[in-house]
Amino acid sequence: MDLYNIWLALVIGANAINGREIVLGNITPKELYENRKSWFEYGFFTVKQMERAMTITLDMALDVQRVHSVYDIMSINYTDEMYPQCFRDIPTSPVILFYKGDISLLSGEYNVSVIGTRHPDRDGIKICDSICRILAQNNVTIISGLAQGLDGVAHNAALKENGKTVAFIGTSLDKSYPAMHRSIQNEICSKGCVISEYPMGTDGYKSVFLERNRLIAAASKALCIIQAKEKSGSLSTAKRADEYSKQLFAVPGNITNPLYDGTNTLIQLGAIPLIKAVNILDFLGINLSEDKNKSKPKKLNLTKAEQKIYDTIGRETKSTHQIYESTRLPMVQIKALLTKMELDGVIVSQSPGVYCKK
Repeated sequence: MDLYNIWLALVIGANAINGREIVLGNITPKELYENRKSWFEYGFFTVKQMERAMTITLDMALDVQRVHSVYDIMSINYTDEMYPQCFRDIPTSPVILFYKGDISLLSGEYNVSVIGTRHPDRDGIKICDSICRILAQNNVTIISGLAQGLDGVAHNAALKENGKTVAFIGTSLDKSYPAMHRSIQNEICSKGCVISEYPMGTDGYKSVFLERNRLIAAASKALCIIQAKEKSGSLSTAKRADEYSKQLFAVPGNITNPLYDGTNTLIQLGAIPLIKAVNILDFLGINLSEDKNKSKPKKLNLTKAEQKIYDTIGRETKSTHQIYESTRLPMVQIKALLTKMELDGVIVSQSPGVYCKK
């Protein structure tokens, strides 16, 4: 990993208001370091950035570089050939991106972002899973934020179909938020790509996730929202997508269900109603795959204890305590089996400690 990339990331920060000017300036991080005493001549650096350029040393960047090396984290800057074109056109272009996996996926022809509420209902989970599986089967790269709820469902659906998926996270790559997505984050690193603007040691907090949302919006040809309340992070992402002239899709729903307040409003404002995955495929100019075998449900191969838990969950959502009350299996065993069943795609976690069938 280039030391000057890390130095510049520490100096400029994420979501920089002058990101695009820096990117279009096409001056390498090393050149910027060597000319840091003359940044005022460029005319587009902020006072705080110029101050940090003089106080943040290469030794500080070297400490971060060593940790990145331990985690096999790579970086890319705006002068690299692989820097995604989609980010050059937004006002707050990311100056540096840290990643694990295949960064070339961002240059693919068929990239679609799929997002939604962190607390979906059973229908939302099924809709998201079904749409993303079909998209993955048809060579569409699923982009999302690896958050709790529908983000995780979208990534999981792509992985189950051996499809392509990219996750933009709101922490540095040495962390996982939520913690229960650590295993899926690792899987995406090996089969897709996980990307962050933040150097090692950055924790997730509200403003970071809002900063991250602009990248999800910019990285795709279209943004699809499955479920969203009237005031939610998903709608902030939709606003960004509209600013970037991306096509918006939204799933319509029952007007008495608050989880569809956001999506119904977006449709009212001009988003395309998302009824089936073919709506997105038609927009992308992709003919729906005729491979019907891919859509056949997989036969479950459960142990007796797993089957007992599966039957207990039934058609409703159940908490670990409810599962314990019904099965009387040891709580330690229940938690271990629930984790395994979720990784196997048999059940889905709606929220911490609450599960439903896939």
